[in-house]
Amino acid sequence: MGRVIVAMFMAAVTLLAASGQGRAQSGDNSVEEIYIARSVRQGRVVPSDFCAPTKTGFAPALEDQLSIRSIGVRPADGRMTETGDKSIGEMRVCIGQAMDPTLLGTYTEGQLNGIAFTGIGDCRLVRGNLPEDGLLTHRCFLALSGLPEPYVGGFLVSSSLYSKTPFGTESSPPGYAQAGILVIRLWRKRLP
Repeated sequence: MGRVIVAMFMAAVTLLAASGQGRAQSGDNSVEEIYIARSVRQGRVVPSDFCAPTKTGFAPALEDQLSIRSIGVRPADGRMTETGDKSIGEMRVCIGQAMDPTLLGTYTEGQLNGIAFTGIGDCRLVRGNLPEDGLLTHRCFLALSGLPEPYVGGFLVSSSLYSKTPFGTESSPPGYAQAGILVIRLWRKRLP
């Protein structure tokens, strides 16, 4: 099942990544916006009042600050060629461990290209020490709400890799796109 989800995620990235942003329809009456981006962890602190359990729904263990960056891809095959020099948003993330040690409750507030959102969901540890020792891979799903008009909802999915170097873009061992590759779908009200 996990391999099927990863294959579907990668197929979506390949199909949509050629432009970095996809639209279900062209023009101003589009009901869907799709973004492909990269997240980079900038900082981690002891959870503040921002991560209060009354807001997040769980006891927080960590609070992260992440930037969201644009990426570039080859139109011919969807392969990522640029790994995110331009900042297009940020996220403040509360993380708490559930009963299952591989499952992390996740609460996020952030903005993408000036579009504010709240995300609630989870992240799951997929593998440790793969493809090399010291690397951790996660997959996350967040249902998005709190969006401004004309948006009515959306979701964010990610495929993340964290290394021995916990912050920034340079992985240790080197050569990996740390941290997350994101697919963000935003839905708009349908105009008459």
